[in-house]
Amino acid sequence: MNNFKNRNNTKGNLEENKTTLYRKELQNKTLELQKALEKQNIKITFDANSFKDYLAMPRIISDNIYCGNILIYYKPTRNTYSLKKQLHSHDSEIGAIIDSTWNQINSFEIHPTESGIYEIFVDGSYIAGVTGYGAAIYLGDEIKAEISGTIPDTQFRQFGGELKSVIEAVKWCTNNNVKKARINYDYQGIEKFVSGEWKAHNSLSKEYSDFIRKAKIKIEWRHIKSHTGNLRNDKADSLAQKAAIRNK
Repeated sequence: MNNFKNRNNTKGNLEENKTTLYRKELQNKTLELQKALEKQNIKITFDANSFKDYLAMPRIISDNIYCGNILIYYKPTRNTYSLKKQLHSHDSEIGAIIDSTWNQINSFEIHPTESGIYEIFVDGSYIAGVTGYGAAIYLGDEIKAEISGTIPDTQFRQFGGELKSVIEAVKWCTNNNVKKARINYDYQGIEKFVSGEWKAHNSLSKEYSDFIRKAKIKIEWRHIKSHTGNLRNDKADSLAQKAAIRNK
């Protein structure tokens, strides 16, 4: 790896390229990540050239060595950010710290192992006429189960997969004597059908809400927007997609 050479990060330099789309939003998010990573002894630096339309590309510095780049994407239609890493080394520790810090500043933290509360991430996918579902179940940082499959009724497309993923995850919890779990979802019907905020008008949503209400585990709910760089959420999405593709 090459030793890092300081670059000019002056205010004037950052004020270049004012026509870059969403530079202000990306700069604010980059500064937020920069401040949080400093507490972990990891520096990220950037200048005006680090910003493109919808994208920020700050540099990663550890022990005064340039380790690669972080790619921060902004989706204005959803007002969401996602992150990818381009590390020049295979330093998994740095990557893990960046992922953990990103989760922290975006309120993606999970319950610690000692809490006994399992974290369930669920998703559905509809690909070429096949509806897949996926669930990733964690206790702390340890993944306990990966659940996936397809459902024959495709009229509700990916939303059917979303609901099925929760049903199968709760069944797993029941069979494994799990008492408490938090379900992390992006489709809001997952919680709102159960709370009654959304009325269940079809057989699938009725079956789903009845099943969850009768479940013998204590459930917390957390809405996480899709494609925001949450690795566990992306895992559930990947499981659902692979199930649909596998059975296409």
